[in-house]
Amino acid sequence: LRMASTGAIRKFLAENPKEFDPRKFLIASTKAMKSICQARYEAFGCAGMASKIKPVNLDTMVARYKAGELDPKIN
Repeated sequence: LRMASTGAIRKFLAENPKEFDPRKFLIASTKAMKSICQARYEAFGCAGMASKIKPVNLDTMVARYKAGELDPKIN
């Protein structure tokens, strides 16, 4: 995502050298990152699965970690 964002910003600024308002070039950056995310969701078969995700509040997650139910892995 960082590379897509940087590339979109550089392209926008190269094509519009007088536009230096971050609100303008961040629109291009956001679109580039969104397209990468969409492509990855589709490539990995995750598109259309949002309805299966259930929100869990922070207190519940803390309790699950403390109980050892979730195993945090740090590389």
